[in-house]
Amino acid sequence: MDGFWSLIDGGERRELCRAGRIRVFPDAARLCVEGRRSETVMVLLDAHVRVSRRAGGGAKWLAWRGPGDIIGEMSLVLNTPHSATVATVRGGRVLVLSQEAFDAVARRHDGLQRALLRVTAERLRSADDERSAAEENVLPRVARLLSNPGAAPRFQHEIADLLGVSRASVVRALSRLRASGVVATRHGSIVVLDPAGLGRFAP
Repeated sequence: MDGFWSLIDGGERRELCRAGRIRVFPDAARLCVEGRRSETVMVLLDAHVRVSRRAGGGAKWLAWRGPGDIIGEMSLVLNTPHSATVATVRGGRVLVLSQEAFDAVARRHDGLQRALLRVTAERLRSADDERSAAEENVLPRVARLLSNPGAAPRFQHEIADLLGVSRASVVRALSRLRASGVVATRHGSIVVLDPAGLGRFAP
């Protein structure tokens, strides 16, 4: 597993598991809701989720998270309601802890505190990078998104929302990928046919 879970040692992982409980969530389950307080922190064990925020009359897809990632850390650090909604795109096991229990373990382990700080800083930096790269060539960005196994977007409007670009630019990028034989469109969704070939478009 990657993310937060990979930054802490075995002893810290065991303490977190003892302090929380493992729940199994189905597809399309909401783990946290924008604007609400849940007072929980979660670590994805084998679930995949997407992060979205209200925009206009709908929702803007901000990011995806997978096994090893922590959810709800920003609300914990800032002591505020959740800034986004997190829902499963592929259900699975999630370690759920109360903020109080997480804090208690973190106070005993400096390494856990450093891991949380690193994850928070990296996510803030990533958000800044996405904004500054809004005009970057769309093709490699689309290819990178589609290269993510399990949680990649499958519809044009989702890609456009996540990248902050127009749907027309996404259509052009997908046309090139289809012409190269690395993706196809089936029943309205995007299917990756050649992961290795797709990787060549995402340096």
